Amino acid sequence: MTAAALPAAAPPRPTTSRREQLPAWALALLVTGVLVSTPLDLTYGFVGLEGRPSAPPAFAGTYAVVSTVVVVAGVLLGRRYPVGATALTLVPFVALPWLGGWAWGWWLGTLAVAALAALDGLRRAVVPTLAAGLVMVAYCGTETPAFLPIGPVTSGTSTAYETPVLVMYLVAVAGVVGVSAAIGSAGRSRRREEDARAAQRQALETESLAGERARLARDLHDVVAHHVSLVAVRAESAPFVHPGLDDEARELLAAIAVDAREALTELRQVLVVLQRTGAEGERAPQPTACDVDELVASAAAAGQPVTVEGRWHDVAAGPGYVLYRAVQEGLTNARRHAPGTTTTLVRSQHAGTARFRLTNPADAAGPTGRGLIGMRERVEALGGTVSAGVVAGEFVLDVAVPAGAPATSGDGPEVTSGEPGAHEAVPAGPAGSSAGRATTPDAAEAEGAA
Repeated sequence: MTAAALPAAAPPRPTTSRREQLPAWALALLVTGVLVSTPLDLTYGFVGLEGRPSAPPAFAGTYAVVSTVVVVAGVLLGRRYPVGATALTLVPFVALPWLGGWAWGWWLGTLAVAALAALDGLRRAVVPTLAAGLVMVAYCGTETPAFLPIGPVTSGTSTAYETPVLVMYLVAVAGVVGVSAAIGSAGRSRRREEDARAAQRQALETESLAGERARLARDLHDVVAHHVSLVAVRAESAPFVHPGLDDEARELLAAIAVDAREALTELRQVLVVLQRTGAEGERAPQPTACDVDELVASAAAAGQPVTVEGRWHDVAAGPGYVLYRAVQEGLTNARRHAPGTTTTLVRSQHAGTARFRLTNPADAAGPTGRGLIGMRERVEALGGTVSAGVVAGEFVLDVAVPAGAPATSGDGPEVTSGEPGAHEAVPAGPAGSSAGRATTPDAAEAEGAA
């Protein structure tokens, strides 16, 4: 009768939040109230059925308490473990041959488990529903009394099978389970609607963000890329417009054109990231700590004296990229605010931390620019530290980040200028004298240097 209403789809796994455990507690209180108010006097004389072995009064009282605890525990576990909870509610029936009857509240506990399981899908309620039905089938075919708060009650007044009573109970079981399943289905539908609305809001926010990023990319392309490309074109065309330029001026203009082209390349990569909304975009390898030497050589070729001390070893790609951008920003700041002065870069690595200290002469610290802010965000995102300020007439930039990948021979001693080959002075040379550079510090100015 109840199996015909079972769906074919598997029900979702029930949740265990406090709010969704409220029905279990409510039904547990109901079952407890019924069992506590039931006069479970299972002595032979009270039952009045000859031939049935009687239980001592002390056993009956103890068994009533123990069975109540077991059934209520089964109800509390009914939503999460319907099969095990059903078994708990049926445990008190094992002593039925020694008892003069059974408590109707035990069966009510089984029905409560079926109702709780149906909240998460009818399929989960199969076992407790069948158990509740089988108890009624056995009850209507015997004269064993069921104890209610009003006293002992049998299924009928004769020895014939009480089919009307069985039908009434089965209809009641089907009704309770069906109503519970409908309530659970309505709740799941409401949650699905809320999830759909949340997904729609997120999609709208993502679409709005993508539109804003696309607009920003267009503005950068129309404004910055236009002027940088003009710089490149003018630098490349200057030797033809002014044939009398000497070789040094021609090399300087060629270096300016190369820097402008590289700036355009990096700007194009930034624009691709801004415009990426799920479609495939152009990808290029990102610089690492190994590219810092080329970055220094490029700065020296542009006329910036740089002295390098120490080195790094086995720095992972992520921290290496952050170190590269931090050095790039520091060199750009030194070139802008202290042109012509010597910049010192000291690299070290110890105990899994890669660090550099970049110094250049400075009278006073100016306001923090966007470049230093972006550097700090990158470094702190990896758990590193950044300090920047004027100390004893020098602007000092100190950056430390976790190196990521450990060294192959363990954490070695700190690499300082004392190591052979660790100290290298890169003097300023003629512009454009370094070939095959991976990137240029001038590109940092397009990122908003301090």
